[in-house]
Amino acid sequence: MNRLIKIDFRKYFHNRTFWVLSALYVVLVVLVFTGAEAFINKVVTNVGKNSPVAIPGFSLYSFPFVWHNLAFLAGFFKIFLALIVIIFITNEFGYKTIRQNVMSGMSRVEFLFSKVLFVLFISLFVTLILFLTAFLLGLTHTEHITTSLVFSKMYFVPAYFLEVFTFLLTALMFAFVLQKQGLTIGLFALYYYVVEPIIAFRLPDGAARFLPVRITAHLIDVPNSSLMKLFGVNFREYISWLDVGVCLGYSVLFVLITYLFLKNRDL
Repeated sequence: MNRLIKIDFRKYFHNRTFWVLSALYVVLVVLVFTGAEAFINKVVTNVGKNSPVAIPGFSLYSFPFVWHNLAFLAGFFKIFLALIVIIFITNEFGYKTIRQNVMSGMSRVEFLFSKVLFVLFISLFVTLILFLTAFLLGLTHTEHITTSLVFSKMYFVPAYFLEVFTFLLTALMFAFVLQKQGLTIGLFALYYYVVEPIIAFRLPDGAARFLPVRITAHLIDVPNSSLMKLFGVNFREYISWLDVGVCLGYSVLFVLITYLFLKNRDL
């Protein structure tokens, strides 16, 4: 494993595009996290001026709700992470580095494993960003902090990791199967924005929620807030073990499909 990590580390460490895209993601996410509360409350205030019912403002950042709120917001940016995965995996085929690695003694299984590690690293990295940002915002926006208050909803952080990891393995499978960068990005976006929503529309709700993209999005439900409760809307405030199991199942399935395809593909 150390050998595979070192090989991939050299590839990305000296790749300017990787660092630019990573820095862009970090800056964008942190800006959204830190500015979301002010933006939402401003919108609520403007809407409330013409409302017969007083619409309260609310805090996204107080413990323990900050874990759920930011994990839900972060989920909207996973498509950007999928783009990074697709670019760097398809580059392996475009620049024939996969052929060079195999000719140098790396097996196809090891090559695939190195890319799964790459996806794992990205998932852990963005989860760490979520954790640190949520923790710091929670500390600065909660009046009376207790240990139980801080940790009571922290399970949304590992749930976010699973959401990203499963989604990025979907992108990994697309990249290995299609291999060409433009084609992969186009078809993955088509599936994400068009194909799966159409399939979901034609399926019963109970079945549609288990589609690959839907299940990752459903893992962390919309956070409840004072605004939601005002209108009598309540969303799920826990992580379903069924959703966790399905995401893990998809993760294994996508890696297995990728392996079978790579095993029988001429490099």
